[in-house]
Amino acid sequence: MLKIGNLEIKYHAMPSPMASVTDIAFRKLLDEIGYTGYMVTEMISAEGLRRKQERTLEMIKPFEFKSPQFVQLFGSEPEPLVDAAKYIENETNYSGIDINMGCPAPKVMRKGGGAALLQEPIRMAAIMKALKSSIRLPVTVKIRLGIDRVNVFEIAEILDQEGADAITVHFRLKSERYRGEAKWEFAPLIKERINTVLIGNGDILSAQEAKEKLKTKAVDAVMIGRGAVRNPLIFTEIAEAKTSDIDIKWCINRLLELIEQYYPSKLQLSRIKAFARFLFFGRIGCKKIRKNIYTSNTFDEARKHLDEIQWEEYFK
Repeated sequence: MLKIGNLEIKYHAMPSPMASVTDIAFRKLLDEIGYTGYMVTEMISAEGLRRKQERTLEMIKPFEFKSPQFVQLFGSEPEPLVDAAKYIENETNYSGIDINMGCPAPKVMRKGGGAALLQEPIRMAAIMKALKSSIRLPVTVKIRLGIDRVNVFEIAEILDQEGADAITVHFRLKSERYRGEAKWEFAPLIKERINTVLIGNGDILSAQEAKEKLKTKAVDAVMIGRGAVRNPLIFTEIAEAKTSDIDIKWCINRLLELIEQYYPSKLQLSRIKAFARFLFFGRIGCKKIRKNIYTSNTFDEARKHLDEIQWEEYFK
């Protein structure tokens, strides 16, 4: 059992927040399947939430859930982040706040958020201190090893000292983006320097890989990004749960239903295309399938291509 703030988390594996992917439809799907520790929304602008922008509020639209749900915020200054966090605590039923301090996207970094904070430990400390003194919800943070040099030890220690309830580390530098292999050898070195929960992230594509990482005790839990979209059943496999009535075809059909439920018709096709990018990631023979979906002109056309797939050939 993981203890994150005032929450007791049963499962030690959870989906990693991903822009345009861990939306309400995908998180609802995983929640219905079960066996995730907790879930985190797409990255949300603290300033946008502070101003109650319609688009931003839509991104944190709640649903009835079994797994704790966190909102991931990005920003560069304590005040907007605190205001946004207070709104989440007082006006929603979300269970916690996650602060993104690792996103390498230029549009986020230009505003001083995401990975830009990795080179400003003092600012990171001020943000965490302000949040912990302003709200009661658990506050976690997602970081990387550094910008173009490793300074994760200094960062992790500062965040730990300021009260972070968990630290998730993507084991790459910002300059590496998603290239090369994640450097999991840093996990035990970080773990010995902090007292809070350490969650590892990067390159976990199978349940076996996740279980191997957890078995080492170098991290307390794992976050899975591409691997979770590629196989939404990965968390049941990690938990070694029986799901005889659920298979990958059920998952895809249910995801399509949820997209129809939560999105207007004009946005439904783009949602399928966003998931298709990762759904067939690393699977032999899927190039034509991806192309068919990407070139579809309507939601129904894309769904037809998905209906025609012999899923057992690709999800063995």
